[in-house]
Amino acid sequence: MLVKFHKSILANGLRVVTEEIEGFPTLSLGFWFNVGSRDEDQEVAGITHFIEHMLFKGTKNRGALEIAKEMDRLGGYANAFTSKEQTCFYAKVLPEDLPRLLDLLTDLLLNPLFGEEDIEREKQVVLQEIKMVEDSPEELVHELFSAFLWNSSPLGRPILGTWETVSRLNRAHLLAHFERFYGPPNLVVAAVGKVKHEELLEILEKYGPSFRKAKPPLRQVLRPQGGVKVYRRSLEQVHFVLGVSTPGARDEARYAALLFNTLLGGNMSSRLFQEVREKRGLAYAVYSFLSLYEDRGCLGIYAAVEKKNLKETLKIMADEIKALMEGEFRPDELTAALDHLKSAILLSSDSPDHRMSRLARNELLFSRYIPYEESINAIKALTPAQVASMAREIFTPLPALVVLGPVTEDELLFFDELFGD
Repeated sequence: MLVKFHKSILANGLRVVTEEIEGFPTLSLGFWFNVGSRDEDQEVAGITHFIEHMLFKGTKNRGALEIAKEMDRLGGYANAFTSKEQTCFYAKVLPEDLPRLLDLLTDLLLNPLFGEEDIEREKQVVLQEIKMVEDSPEELVHELFSAFLWNSSPLGRPILGTWETVSRLNRAHLLAHFERFYGPPNLVVAAVGKVKHEELLEILEKYGPSFRKAKPPLRQVLRPQGGVKVYRRSLEQVHFVLGVSTPGARDEARYAALLFNTLLGGNMSSRLFQEVREKRGLAYAVYSFLSLYEDRGCLGIYAAVEKKNLKETLKIMADEIKALMEGEFRPDELTAALDHLKSAILLSSDSPDHRMSRLARNELLFSRYIPYEESINAIKALTPAQVASMAREIFTPLPALVVLGPVTEDELLFFDELFGD
C-alpha cells in the first residue's frame, strides 16, 4: 500500500494533513478541534457536546432537514463526537464529492444559527441522553470514577454535562464558547484515502478568511487522588472501577502502559479475565482500560460482581497487579501481549477512518507525522523491566476505587490493606 503524507499550514493558521492511499476508492475527512469537555467553565459544563449537536440544527444557508438530506445524498456518512479534549466532525464520501462535503461542513462550522427554539428542543434530547447514562450502572460508575480520580477538575466532569448545567444553557453561552475556541489555532483538517492534497488546500483556502480567530485552551494541572468512594444503590450487582493516574499521551511511557494494560485485563487471555471470570466465575464483565490525555492518563479496571464476591475479586486484582509490579511475567504471555498490540495497530491501518483519526491526533499532540512502524518498533523494544517499573510508579500511590451498589464504606475498610503500603 503506497501512502503519501502531506502537511500544509494556511495563512490563517489552519493545519491540513493528508495521507493519499494509492488505489483506494473513498476518502475519510475530519475537522478536529482541540477543544473538549475539559476546557469548559463549570457553570456551562456540557456546552462543547451541546454545540456539537447544535451545529447540525441549521445555518444561515441551510435548515436542519436540508442538512440531513444533503448528508444522505452524499451516500457515505457524516457524524460528530465530543471527547474530553477534542471535538470532531467527520465524513466518508466518494472523492468526487469532496467539494460538496467541504461546502456542507464549512457551512456548519462557519454559519451556525443557534436558534432559541432549537436550543430548547435540543436540551430535552441531551437531558434524555444524560438519563440513559444514569440508568446504566456500568456507564455511570465510569463517570463517577473519573470525577473522583481527577478530584473534581474539569477533566473529571461528564462530557454530557449535568442536568443542572445543560438546563440553563442559552444562546449567549453557546456563542461565547464557540467564538472562544472554534477557529484555526485549534483546528486540524485531516483526510485519508483517495485525496489530492493540493485540491483539498485549494478548496479550504476559499473559506480561510471566514474562519474565526480563536484561542488555544489553557488546561488545568491535574492532581489525581486515591481512596474509596461509595455510591449506595439498590442494584443486583456491585459495579466498581479501580484505577490510577498514568503518564499521558505525549510521554514515551505510554507504550509501557499499553502493554501493561493488555497483560492485566485488555483482552480475553489477560490475567484478570482468566482469573476472575474463567477460573472462578466471579464476574461476567471484567476488563481493564487505558485512557490517555495530553498530559496525564488513566488506567482503570471495571467489574460487576455479587456483593459477597467483592473482597475476593479485589484481592485477585491486587495480587495480579503486585505480581506485574515485581516483574513476574511469563515469556509466553509477554509475547502474546506484544503480538496482540502489534496486530491491533496493523489491522487498524486498513481502516481509512482510523488512519484519519490517528493522523489528526498525532498532529494535535506532536505536530508531526508518526508512521505506524515507529509505534510498532517502540512496542517491540519494550522490556519486562520497563513495564514493571512503570507499574510500580503508577501504583505506588493508593489507587482510587469507586463503588456503585448495595455496599457501605465500612464494608470496604480492607481496601488499604490490599493496596496500601
